[in-house]
Formats: sequence, C-alpha cells, structure tokens
Amino acid sequence: MKKKILIMYASYGSGHKAIANYIKEYINKNNDDIEVATLDILTNSMSGVGSISQKVNSFFMLKTPWIHNLFYDITSTKIGGDVIDSISMTIFKNKKMENSIKKYNPDIVIATHFFGASLTKYYNDKGITNAKIITVVTDYDIVELWIKYHESIDSIVVASKTMERDLIKRGVSKDKIKVFGIPVAPNTDHKFNRKAALKKYNLKGNNPICVFFGGGGNGNSKTIPYIKRLVRHNKDIDFIFVAGKNELSKNIMEEYMIRHNLNNIRVLGFSDKIPELLELSDFVISKPGGIQLTECLYFNKPVFMITNSGGQEIANYKYFEHKGYGKYFKTSWGLNKYISNLSNNKKILEKIRTNMQNDPREDAIGALYNLICEYLKD
Repeated sequence: MKKKILIMYASYGSGHKAIANYIKEYINKNNDDIEVATLDILTNSMSGVGSISQKVNSFFMLKTPWIHNLFYDITSTKIGGDVIDSISMTIFKNKKMENSIKKYNPDIVIATHFFGASLTKYYNDKGITNAKIITVVTDYDIVELWIKYHESIDSIVVASKTMERDLIKRGVSKDKIKVFGIPVAPNTDHKFNRKAALKKYNLKGNNPICVFFGGGGNGNSKTIPYIKRLVRHNKDIDFIFVAGKNELSKNIMEEYMIRHNLNNIRVLGFSDKIPELLELSDFVISKPGGIQLTECLYFNKPVFMITNSGGQEIANYKYFEHKGYGKYFKTSWGLNKYISNLSNNKKILEKIRTNMQNDPREDAIGALYNLICEYLKD
C-alpha cells in the first residue's frame, strides 16, 4: 500500500500554493510509491468564508499595507497568535474539512501555511488522523502562528540560520528545526537555448535583459510608475514586463509602449515560462514575495525590490539586502538612478551574483524529500 502525503496550503496570494505544487511535483517525479495530494484550506472552509477572507487579505495587502503590517505585528505576538488561531480554527475545522482529511488519511501532512499545522494537530488529537507534521515556512521571517503548536510539529523547515536562532530563543527544540531553505524546484530545461529564447521574445541580446514582475493577479498596479520611468530613461536595457493575470497593468503598458514608440520593452500577460525568463535575464525587478525572491536566488539572478505590502515582505527584502542578493527601493526615482548605473558598471551585478553563488543553502527541496523518506520508514 502506498504511503500518503497531504500538502495543505491556503490561497492567500500564490506563494503557499506554489510551494505546495513544487513539493508535490518533486515527490511524484522521484517516487512512485508515494501518493501525494494538495488541499486548499480556504476552499474547504465554511461556505463563502474562504473567498471573503482571501479578498479581505488581498485588499489590505494592496490598498492599506500599513494595516496588513499591523496585523502581521499582532500575529507575531503570543497573545495575538492565540486569538487569530482560535478564530481561524472555528472557521476551518468544519465537517467538510474533517471529511476530506479523514477520507485521505495521510501518513504525513506538509503545511505550507500555518493553519495546516493547527488543523492537523487538532485532528490528530481527536484521533481522526495520526499524521506526522512538517511545517514549511514560506518567507524569511516567522510569526507566532507558524510555531504555536511546535511541540506537536515534527519538523519546521526554515530559510536561514537567523530564523533557526530566533526559534530556539522562542523555545522551539533545535532538533525540530531544519535549515533547508525555501523549497522551490522550477521546471527547467537543462539545455537552455539562449539563442532560441532571444528569438522567441524578439530580442537581439546586445543589451542587459531585465525581467520585471508587475504584480500578478491581485490587481496591483503600483509597479506601473516604476516600469514607465525605467523604460523611458534606460534605452540600453531590454525589459520584459510580466503582468501575470493583471489585465489592467498589461493594457496600460501595451498602450504606453505604442504611444511612446518604445522598442526596449516586451509586455507579457500570464506566463508559465518563468524559469525560461529567469534564465534569460541578467537581473530581476519584483515585489519582495518569499517565493519570487527564492526563485531568483535559485537562478542566481540579482533582484531589485519595490512596493512591499508590509509584514513578511519587509522581512524578506531586509534579509536579501543583508545577504547582498539585491536592493530595495522606495521610489521609482531611486530605482531608476541605480539601474541607470548598471550598464556602465557591470561589477555591481557580478558582485551580487557572487554573493548568491556563495550562499551556503542546501538543495532545499531535495533535503525536504529526504526528510520525508526518513519519516516514512518509521
């Protein structure tokens, strides 16, 4: 009989789901004897509540980052974590959720969102499941909700030694903390053909190439002033603007490109070729989401960060700045001034790439897979 793994995420943004899918695909690719399923906590919550919760979260992140940051600070405290966990568990521990988990009966639950660990602990205590719990933290900082039930969690996967030291100070057993990094595994063609990729995006390859991630499907158009200023003042850099599912941003930039007769920008909507774009690029501009930054680190691409939504994104950009993997900019003017120097000073990018290449991270997803296999032997 196959061993079963359930990966639980919550679709607040795309990061938690992306990591869940990375893990699922990696296990499926490497082991036919393991059955893997994913479960979105929001779609299994009380009718309508998950969707409302998702929309409210997106609104605060995009429109009022200071409120999102305040909420983040509250959940970083023990009391705040207790209150939020109590409210959330009332919403999520319903019959639909219980039946889904009971029917699957996993041997291991991997939680890429903190509510996954809370729910599994609850069902383990009730005798509905008897699953080991692995929590995978998807940013470069950790709030109380991730570790509220650390005594019942078997392993906590984190991105850095700094996070490990923080958790130990907060009473988490060192044996449970696994400093693997954030487990990303982009599907890449190991025979990447730069010539073909340049042709595909109608680029000559004479100029540095910047992939600019414009905010994705959350309706964020705050990045538009940044890309407009950059393409107007840096004709010696080729930009690929990825709007994702954000049709508004895509339309704005397509009209802007035509109106100003700009030849140094390519505008894309949703793309499933992100690994190809990252391999093609010389550097990246992005919001400081944990997954996006980790993908840049995976490909050793310097990343310049803009328009954070508060909370964990502040911790993310501070970590990347501290490690020398990139730089954060508060204004489009400051970013433009910095980027304008890149063409004349290639050593800037070379130094950042060296920092990234020297990062002592393990093969995060491979290390996680080995941990999973060890647990399944028990």
